[in-house]
Amino acid sequence: MKIGNASKINVYSGQIISRVEAKDEVGDNVLEERKVLIPKAISNGRVNHSDLGIVKLKKSVDAERITKKGDVVLKLSTPYDAAYIEEDDEGLVVPSFCCIIRIGKEAKNNPEFLVAYLNTSYARELLKAKVAGSTMPMIKISDVKDFEVPDISITKQQTLGEAYSLSCHKQSVLKDLLLNEQKIIENVLMNTVKEALAND
Repeated sequence: MKIGNASKINVYSGQIISRVEAKDEVGDNVLEERKVLIPKAISNGRVNHSDLGIVKLKKSVDAERITKKGDVVLKLSTPYDAAYIEEDDEGLVVPSFCCIIRIGKEAKNNPEFLVAYLNTSYARELLKAKVAGSTMPMIKISDVKDFEVPDISITKQQTLGEAYSLSCHKQSVLKDLLLNEQKIIENVLMNTVKEALAND
């Protein structure tokens, strides 16, 4: 099944930021500030909030280009990572380097499963093949709509999607634990070094 052919699934291009950004020029009144889902903030199937950008807007962004819970955001450039949008990821502006795949509630597709599938090395190779030989290795919205997704029952999709999401959360927790462990041992080492230098 092609993404673009599935009922209740829409694919939206991201916002070209330069068209809506207030750049401190004459007549550029700031309407609001918004967080931007820049590509590097998409990692391991999720949104990393510490890597989000901020943009001052001179005009509002279309609702289709702002994240909603249940959306799938896909990077259009390599390595073509995808992220599942959770409740605390809502309201982010999606830039033109990404697209939003919005799956309706009545669709026979599970967004978490779609993220899991898009993040497999197999799916990434298929996406990479679409830009083979191109000087600009960015996939187009038409490529995303034309992308084939395996026909798997919605029950199986939900099970696999939940398992993938749980795995992503575990990996995130483990990553934080490793970073904390590194900070702890570095503090112990530096305190010992400082004591040794003070006693010299």
